[in-house]
Amino acid sequence: MQPLILHTPSGAASADERLPYVVLRGTVPYYKRRIPPELRPVVEASTFTVRLQGPIHSSGRPGRLSPTFLASYSRAHQQAEQRLAGARHQLRELSAIEQLGVAGAWAKRAGPQASSLILNMEAAAIFRAADALGLILTVPIAEDWSAAAAGSHPELGSVVQELARELHFLDHPGYAPIPYGDLVWGEKIANPTVYLRYLEACVRQAAAGLSQWLERAHEQLETLGLSVSPEQRQQVAYRLANTAAALGHQEQQIQAGRHVAPLVFPDPPQGATTSLRFADAVQRWQELRDPAPKTQLDAQRRIEELQAHVGHDRLDQLTPEQVTDWRAALIAGCSTSTVRRKLALVRAVLQAAVADGMPVDQQALERLSAKGLRESGGTRQQRRPFTREEAALLWKLSRHQSGPRPFDRWAFPLGLSLGCRLEELAGLRPCDVCEIDGVWVVVIQPTEDRRLKTDSSARRIPLPEALVREGFITWAQQQNGDFLFPEPPPPAADPRRSHYASVRLAKLIRKQANIKDPTAVFHSCRHFVAQSLVDIGTEQRVIEQLMGHSSRSMTARYSRGGIPLQQLAAAMEAREWGWLPT
Repeated sequence: MQPLILHTPSGAASADERLPYVVLRGTVPYYKRRIPPELRPVVEASTFTVRLQGPIHSSGRPGRLSPTFLASYSRAHQQAEQRLAGARHQLRELSAIEQLGVAGAWAKRAGPQASSLILNMEAAAIFRAADALGLILTVPIAEDWSAAAAGSHPELGSVVQELARELHFLDHPGYAPIPYGDLVWGEKIANPTVYLRYLEACVRQAAAGLSQWLERAHEQLETLGLSVSPEQRQQVAYRLANTAAALGHQEQQIQAGRHVAPLVFPDPPQGATTSLRFADAVQRWQELRDPAPKTQLDAQRRIEELQAHVGHDRLDQLTPEQVTDWRAALIAGCSTSTVRRKLALVRAVLQAAVADGMPVDQQALERLSAKGLRESGGTRQQRRPFTREEAALLWKLSRHQSGPRPFDRWAFPLGLSLGCRLEELAGLRPCDVCEIDGVWVVVIQPTEDRRLKTDSSARRIPLPEALVREGFITWAQQQNGDFLFPEPPPPAADPRRSHYASVRLAKLIRKQANIKDPTAVFHSCRHFVAQSLVDIGTEQRVIEQLMGHSSRSMTARYSRGGIPLQQLAAAMEAREWGWLPT
């Protein structure tokens, strides 16, 4: 990401002042805002990022930001402010007893402390003085740190004098500065600058040790699941330094042979339970529904798209307004069918999460419904069957495919003969081409590494005589690998085995066969077979079984396994085969 500097007409407020959180990913603008460190455990993120909508500038008006872009930025900024305000509200206020509990949890795993006893006592004294004066130390402490904020504190003199006495009477001072004479003995000093200089000198010389204790306090609070303000973190750091000093003193006493009572601490406070994330919902949906790998990948992408838009990944923080805003963004940039598909997939994931007891706002879930969406304009282009001439040309061209991928040679003869889906053919094994009851068939069945579209997709398809004459059975019997058509491993973006084959076959259709119609694709082979069976008046349930369709007829469902292979083979042979090339 890179910051975006927007130009506005002269005299207007600079865009980067009005829109301080706009950055670019390539050419795409995003609202990106860093979350303060103390709020990150609550928000469970380090940044708030939302993709902005619309063109950045208005068309025909150079330097003018488009209304869509400004409205999108305003929505994102409002969401960020609401989340940060909610996170601040959730910060814990620890009592002194609870702070001791945090220190006790740290003490259980702390090592020997005697060697750092004086340093720890000095750090505890400085923390105590800073807390009394309302000074919040940041991490890391800057070299030019200033105590000017305490200059008007009514107890400045007494607090600093107490600090000076405490550091002065330590047996072996570590990094404490030498106090200015009268500071130690409590005599009144008229000039508060002396107090401030001494306090600043103490903090600067002890900066490394103080920063270390602040970091330890943050780590311990994070371990316990506690989110607190910087002021509370500093108070916990004081408790840790003081506890370390007590442990060091105890260790010295034990080494000297003295009996020492153990230190006693209250139980640490209970942190907030970690809220569930979108990724947890996806995992639960996968466990409950066991979708196909491609569907899993698609669902993860849609959930990530929603997460990027709303700027968080918390199930319990997904609001109806955020869902409505995302849906509006989808409608503005996608076709209606794409919007319906994305909404349905996210809704299915979140519904599975709700069914398993995860916290999702019911109104947010309802707004993922596609009810009320406008229908797509015009008529949707459907895949069409190949013509007889196109089928003959593709079959003929397949005979000239002699590369290292045998799928290129047999995909179209198989598709135009059997009507199988491309992925079904890609997953065939040599044993799937066999003879059953005197009929040569191709067996389509699920395996460990191949999912079928539906249960009805599992079937046995008789091989027509045209494929036998083409030499497919002879060729198949000679193969002895795991798969009949070995293919390179598919990319993560598309886990189907047929990924690379579909690319090659599409080039064969467009370039070698010169079929430019976008509705003519490999799946047109399946339409071709189905149409040829309809043309000869084949019984509906026979077509359904050969094609692997889910039947709407209950009678057909009960009788599906009862159609003899010989009847299926007769239907395949009865088709019109005059288009086959010689």
